[in-house]
Amino acid sequence: MFPIAEISGQYYNTGQDPSSISWKHIKTGKFDVIYPSGSDSLGIKFAGILDESYSCLTQLLPKGKLRIPVVIHNYSTRSNGYVAWAPRRMELYPAPDQNAIPGNQDRLLAIHETTHVMEMEALNTGFSGIMSFFLGEQFTGVLSAMLPFWYLEGNAVVSETLFSSSGRGRNPSFLQELKAIAVEHGNYSYDKILNGSFRNHVPDYYSSGSQMTAWAMAEYDPFIWNKVLSFTGQQPFTLNPVNISLRRNTGLTKKKLYEETFDTLQTLWTEDVKLTGETYTPVNIRAKEEYKNYYSPHKIGIDSIIAIKTSLSETPEIVLTSGGKEKILLHTGSIYPLQLSYGAGKVAWVESRPDLRWNNRDFMIIRVLDIKTGKTINISGKSRYLSAAISPDGSMIAAILNTPENVNKLVILDAVEGTAIISVQSPGNAAIQRPQWSADGKNITVIYLTEQGEGILAWSSDNKSWKILLSGDSNDIQSSFLRNDSLFFVSSGTGTDNILLKTPSEELFQLTHSRYGVKDVSFSKGVLLFSDYTVNGNDICTLNMPDNPDQIESKPDSLSFLTDRIDIQGIRETAPVNAAYHPESYSKTAHLFRFHSWMPFYADIDKIKSDPFSIRPGVTLMSQNILSTLVSTFSYEYSVDRRHLLHSGITWYGWYPVINARLDYGYSPSVIGASGVNIAPGMKFSGDISLPFYFSSGYFLHYLRITAYTDYSNNRYSAGDGTNDYGQTSITGRIYFSNYSRSAIRDIYPKWAQSIDLNRVFAPFDRDIFGSSIYIRTNFYFPGIFKNNGIRLRFENERQDQSRYIFGNRINSPRGFTAYPNGYSNITSDRLTFLSADYVFPVAYPDFNISSLIYLKRIRAGLFYDEARGEKNRYYVRNNQGGLELILYDESPLTFSSYGLQLLGDIHVLRIPFMISAGVEAAWRVQDKSPSISAIFNMDLYGFSIGRY
Repeated sequence: MFPIAEISGQYYNTGQDPSSISWKHIKTGKFDVIYPSGSDSLGIKFAGILDESYSCLTQLLPKGKLRIPVVIHNYSTRSNGYVAWAPRRMELYPAPDQNAIPGNQDRLLAIHETTHVMEMEALNTGFSGIMSFFLGEQFTGVLSAMLPFWYLEGNAVVSETLFSSSGRGRNPSFLQELKAIAVEHGNYSYDKILNGSFRNHVPDYYSSGSQMTAWAMAEYDPFIWNKVLSFTGQQPFTLNPVNISLRRNTGLTKKKLYEETFDTLQTLWTEDVKLTGETYTPVNIRAKEEYKNYYSPHKIGIDSIIAIKTSLSETPEIVLTSGGKEKILLHTGSIYPLQLSYGAGKVAWVESRPDLRWNNRDFMIIRVLDIKTGKTINISGKSRYLSAAISPDGSMIAAILNTPENVNKLVILDAVEGTAIISVQSPGNAAIQRPQWSADGKNITVIYLTEQGEGILAWSSDNKSWKILLSGDSNDIQSSFLRNDSLFFVSSGTGTDNILLKTPSEELFQLTHSRYGVKDVSFSKGVLLFSDYTVNGNDICTLNMPDNPDQIESKPDSLSFLTDRIDIQGIRETAPVNAAYHPESYSKTAHLFRFHSWMPFYADIDKIKSDPFSIRPGVTLMSQNILSTLVSTFSYEYSVDRRHLLHSGITWYGWYPVINARLDYGYSPSVIGASGVNIAPGMKFSGDISLPFYFSSGYFLHYLRITAYTDYSNNRYSAGDGTNDYGQTSITGRIYFSNYSRSAIRDIYPKWAQSIDLNRVFAPFDRDIFGSSIYIRTNFYFPGIFKNNGIRLRFENERQDQSRYIFGNRINSPRGFTAYPNGYSNITSDRLTFLSADYVFPVAYPDFNISSLIYLKRIRAGLFYDEARGEKNRYYVRNNQGGLELILYDESPLTFSSYGLQLLGDIHVLRIPFMISAGVEAAWRVQDKSPSISAIFNMDLYGFSIGRY
C-alpha cells in the first residue's frame, strides 16, 4: 500500500512518538534497529528476525548494498509496517493483529517489509544509480512510481508465503473476494482492478498483485521480476520500463499478464466452487448488486439479529434486523476487528482512539451499548484492549490486552466500572485473539498463535487455568466458542473457511460448505448464525444444528494457490540467526539532522506542487531525521534579477508544540510610498508555534490547532509624516477547530461536519502604518436528500481597522468574480461578509476507460450560490511620484453575487494511482447576468511509502 503521508516542505512524515521516550538501537550488518528504551527483548528479537529475513530473501532478490534504519513503534496498537524512501527507512508497528494468520507474525512482517527494501535497492543501479548521486534518495523514491503498486505489494506477499508454511498467498479468506468476482461476474477489467471503483467493491492490490506476481514467476521465470527491477533502474527513460521488460521476457504486457492470470484462476475457482460450494439463504435484505457486509451476527430475540454493517455508501454501523426491516442503532468509530459480542441486552466491542498529540501512539477502548436504553458508555480510557467479549449475563467483559513491551494477557473486567477483576498472561506469551465466552459463562476461548501455527485455548474461571482445545497448525481460524463442551470454530482446514465442530470425544465434523467462506459464528437455541461471503458481500445466514453432521472433508489440492507452483531450486527457510546483539543508547541530539536528498538547482517544494517550472539555478539540501522530529531545508538560489539568495526552513516536531521557522535573505526589498532606494539586502523571516490536538468521540473526528505566527520583512514604507519605516512585523493569532463525521467511500462531502477558523492579525510595532484585521471562516456540512449527496454552507466575515496601509482581504469572493466590479483588481474592504451554499451529488459511476489513457470512476455535479457584501471599499493607485495612494471607492456597501454549477469527473490518467478531479464551472454574475466559465482541476498528490503489511 501507499498510505497517505504529510508533505509540506518535507517528504514522508507519518508522525512522531511521545517526546518523553528515550531510545536505544542495535546495529546489525544490514539494519540499525531503533526502539524505545525498556524494550530490549523486542529490539533484540527484531534484529535477529530482520537478519534472518534478509538471508532468506537473498535467494530470491538481488542483494544490493543494504543498510537501513528500522524504527519500532510499539506504543501504537496498529499492526502494520511500511518502507519509505527520502529519507529511506523501515517503520514497524508490531502490535498483534486480531485477524492474524498462522505463523510468527513478527517474522512475516519483517519478510514483507524487507522485500520492499530490497525492491528499492535493486532500482539503484545503472542510470538510476548515477542520478541518485546527483539527487539523493528522492530519485529512487520517485523512480519506484514506475513500478505498479500491485507488483510492489504482491511481490512482498509472495515472499512472505514462500518463506513460511502459511502466508497470505495460501490463505482462502485473502483470496475470497477475487474468487467470488471471477466466478459470479467474470473478471473485472485491468483498469478497474488497478484504479478501484465507486460502483463496485474492488479487492485491494495485495490480493490481485500477489496472484499476478506469482503467475509470472511460476509460468515463465522465478526471477522474472529481478529482470524487471534491473531494467527499470538502468533505463527509466524508456517511460514504461516494466512493460518493455515483461514483453522481452514473457511476451506479455502488464494488462495481458493480468488477463492470463485471472483467466486461469477463473477456471480453477469455478470448478472448485462447483465441487464444494453450497448456497445459504440470507436473513438480511439487500438491493440487487448492492455491496454491503454484515459481520458478527447475534440473535437477541425471537426474530431480531444484531450485527455490524459496512457498505460503499455508509460508514460502519451497528444495525438491528427484524422481519425484513433494518434499524440503525449506532454509527461506530474506527472499529477493528469488526467483531461484536452480546449478552443480557448489551453489546460490546473495541474502537481505536488517537493520542491527543502523538501520531505513533494510540489506544483501543471498550464500548458497551445498552440496546434497551440506546445508551453507549466507554468502560476503558487510554487502554490497549485489542478485542473484547461480554459475558452471557452482561456482568463481565473478557478482553485481550497487549502492552508496549509485548506482554499478552487475558483480562476480565467489570462490565460497568471497567475495573480489572482477573489478569492472566497467555501461555508462553503467545499472541491471543478474539475472546468468546462459553454458553454457560464458565470458560473463555481465545485463538492463539505460536511458531507451530494457530490453535484454540480455553481459560476456565473455575480452576483458573488454561487448556488447549485445538493444537496449533497451519489452518487459519476466524472465531470460536464452547457449548456443552463442544467446540464450534471457523477454520480454513477444508480449503475454504467453514464452521467445524469438535465434540468432547475428539471427533471433528464439518457443519457448513460455503462457496467462498464464512466467519463470525454464534449459537442460539439450536440455530447457528454466521456471515457467509457472496460476490455482494457478507450475508447473515442461519443453519439448524444437524442431527448427523458431515465428517470433515479433506483439504483439496492447492492448485489455485499460485505461490505453490513457483519452482525455485533450493529455496528454503534459513536457520535463525544466532548473532549476539548489543543494545546501545540512541542519542536524539546526535541524530537531529539526516541529509537524504539534494538537487543541483533551487526548488521550493511547496511552490513546485502548484508550479512545476518554478525552479532556478542553485542548490537545495533536504534533511529529515529518522524519528521525524526535525525537518529542514537549506538552499541557495541565483534569481532572475541576478541576485544571490539564501533560503532556509526548519520544523521541529519533537515537543508538544510544533515550531516552524523560515528565513529568506538577499532579495531586493520593496520600497512602498517612501523616498530613496533600499540598498540593504532583503530579509524575510516567518515563524510560528502551534499546538495541534487530534481527538475522537467515535463516529466524529475532532481537530484543534492553536497557533501564533510572526512575519518580518525589511521593506521600506512611508510613515506619512515625511519619515520612512524600515522593517515591518506582523503577528497573527489563530484558532482552528473542526468536527467531522467519518466518511463513506462514496461520500463527496462528510455527512456532518463543522469547522471554525478564527484569525487576528496586527502589527504591534507599526500601528500607525498598518491596520489590524480579524476574520472568521466557517463551514457547515449536512446530508443531502439522497445518499452521498451533500450540502455545504459557508459564512465568512472580516473587519479591518483603518490606517495608512491595510492588509488585503483574506476571505473568499463569489465564484465568477476575479475582481470587484468596474475592473478594479485590488479593492480591499474594511468590512466584508461572504455567504455561500453548495449542493453536490454523484451523477454516475461509469468505470469506463479509454485504453490506458483515462479511467473515469465517477461523474459528479454541484449547484452553488455565493454572495458578498463589502463596506468602506478602497483601492490603491500609483501616483506621479511612484508611490501608492489610497482611494476610497464607494462609501455605500457593495453587494455582488453569483450562482452556477459544476460538473466534474473523478479520473485516473495513464494509470497513475492518484485520482484527479477535473471539470468545468459555470458561474453567472447576478449583476450583469454574464456567465464565467472556468476549468477545475484538483489532484491529491501526497508523499507515499510502500509496504503496509
